Amino acid sequence: MEKCEISSGSVVLSGRQTFIVLQKNAGSFVGCPLVYEGEPVHRADVVLEWHELVDAGLSRLDVRCRSIPCPRSVLSVRVIGRIASETLSRVALRAGREQTQRNVETLARKVAGPRDRPRHKPVRAVWLEGGMMMSRREASLSAV
Repeated sequence: MEKCEISSGSVVLSGRQTFIVLQKNAGSFVGCPLVYEGEPVHRADVVLEWHELVDAGLSRLDVRCRSIPCPRSVLSVRVIGRIASETLSRVALRAGREQTQRNVETLARKVAGPRDRPRHKPVRAVWLEGGMMMSRREASLSAV
């Protein structure tokens, strides 16, 4: 399949990562990566049924979609298959929710600002026995 056949719902291989294409732009696409079951579960993960994976042309059935929109270039992309429109709508809905949640978190971080903790006492690094950790120069000066 050619690059021009990439559209919403296409399953593509970009480098070593497999993506479900949400949107195609001129020269790039926005897609959600497919991750294997060995990966830690993320709140944006969408479980794909085995028949959806087979219909998409995937050989591995231990895959789920991480609905985090990622922009990628169309160059060196190979089309593997297509997913059903119902599956695409499920992934797109979850990706929209995840993007909204990330925007809220980013805004909250900007509003909160950096953490300013007043330090009344200087911080000292201490060994387990209670002795201070000093450089050789500091140790020689304190011994005099």
